[in-house]
Amino acid sequence: MIRTPKHLLSQILMNDTFDYIVVGGGTAGVVIASRLKEYLPDARIVLLEAGANAVDHSIVNDVSDPLDWTTHFQEGLMVDYPTTPQEYLDDRKIPNPAGRLLSGSSGVNVGMWMRASTADLDVLAERAGNERFKYENLLRYYRRIETHFDTTADKSRYGFDGPIHTVGGRKYPLRSVLQKSAEILGHKYNPTKGDPVGLGDITQCWLATSKTTATRQHSAKVYDLDGVKVFCDTPVARVLLDESKRAIAVELFSGRRMMASKEIIISCGAHRTPQLLMLSGIGPADQLMQHGISQKVESPAVGQNLTDHNVVTQYYKLKDPSKGLARPFNGTVKPEYGQGLPFDFALFANLPAAEIETHLREDGINPDGFSEKALLLRPYRSHYLSVAWYYPLLAHATEFPTVQADGAHISLCAFHMLPLSRGTVTLRSADPRDNPVCNPRYLSTKTDRFILRRAIRENLRLVETEPLALEIEGEVPPADPRFPALTAASSDEEIDARIRAFAVTIAHPMGTCALGTVLDDKFRVKGMKGLRVCDASVFPEPIAAMPSCTIYALAELCADLIAKEI
Repeated sequence: MIRTPKHLLSQILMNDTFDYIVVGGGTAGVVIASRLKEYLPDARIVLLEAGANAVDHSIVNDVSDPLDWTTHFQEGLMVDYPTTPQEYLDDRKIPNPAGRLLSGSSGVNVGMWMRASTADLDVLAERAGNERFKYENLLRYYRRIETHFDTTADKSRYGFDGPIHTVGGRKYPLRSVLQKSAEILGHKYNPTKGDPVGLGDITQCWLATSKTTATRQHSAKVYDLDGVKVFCDTPVARVLLDESKRAIAVELFSGRRMMASKEIIISCGAHRTPQLLMLSGIGPADQLMQHGISQKVESPAVGQNLTDHNVVTQYYKLKDPSKGLARPFNGTVKPEYGQGLPFDFALFANLPAAEIETHLREDGINPDGFSEKALLLRPYRSHYLSVAWYYPLLAHATEFPTVQADGAHISLCAFHMLPLSRGTVTLRSADPRDNPVCNPRYLSTKTDRFILRRAIRENLRLVETEPLALEIEGEVPPADPRFPALTAASSDEEIDARIRAFAVTIAHPMGTCALGTVLDDKFRVKGMKGLRVCDASVFPEPIAAMPSCTIYALAELCADLIAKEI
């Protein structure tokens, strides 16, 4: 049952005690609270969310433009964690939006549904120190969370009675020509079973509600919170520890405290979770000392290892506007296209090991070292992802004033999926109301810059390969005359200039409270008792996938581990 602090916080006494306190009602936090109540029906569980209850808000559930983040910000459903000036992106401060609502970023994201690959999870298991994180062992949690759209699919690989309905196999007018051109370039169709390299159908978590519309599947909408006390608009300032280094309570911004008799679980995301730990005295000594915070637990890796996915988007004009999608729908396409997102294929690719090794050496990195070899050189790891959107993302942007959502323009995105660059989340002050300082150090290695350049160059080759080339009039370049239209013949310098000026994040921050360093293999914070973390901050290395699906699976695993310890 969802309750708001306006009506009920006055009923919470300073010594109110719950068995489990879950801090952060986002993707992972909702799952953990829901499953703990299911597994432990007599347990007293409270879920605290800093943002609003917007489960039924039309903006959250509307598929018409899932990236209309301007409206989300206006409604207070998102918060920005802008970066420090990024040296390799022309010193730009890059916006880092995140959901600030019950459901978290699962309530505002695009809705792609991608599992991490076998290779991704092999690395995760090695870093975490436990084989429970390998693909075949995590598979049951992937299956548990989904009701897969294709009932004829392999029942050993997919789930058919989970809370999240997933759909795929959409067929837009340019699908066949895109596939043919990609296959000419060597990207074969791959009905993935854990190794996604190649061209594959995109699965998404939008549920059709009619012949023309769909609704978002997000955590608080599909997971049962009956029996859980849920308080929205209730940010937490810090976790309180006793003399034995056990987490015993949380302190709210208001100064009120809630006690936990068993455990506290933090699920505030890769920016807020390390901030909350440091404000609680858990983290690097220098950070805590700088802001006058008494250290309770030495944990030097808190806030370190920040990583993220970057993207560069290009816009192309079609010869036939009926083959693109207009927003809002203008009748030039089939009405059922309104049931989901405007794409059908994902092209995952890896680069030759010899090329990667060359750039690793230029970065002064030993390519035979465990970290780099695991991250980039193992078979079936996807260095980049390309996706064609059949309408222009962020149409009407000032940098591209002629790009309209009129059906005549499409987007082609190059995503950098396995960055080597690592950054930090540090404290701005000891005040929990201040956002942390986020410095991801985007593209700070030559290897990262090489991979993103190659991804863009492959997209340029794709649009110049028939039959797709016959459908495209050409790239619509930025309005700034310093950036000419790119072609397959463009120089590395021209592509690099475009990257520096236009690369952004796709808001997938990870790694700042990682398994194996900050956390043990049961998500417990090392060096203390009674405190766990489960959200995107736990990934020790980036995964080459949109992370939400795997965050759901890890949250299911975390809830299992907690319940089994009773």
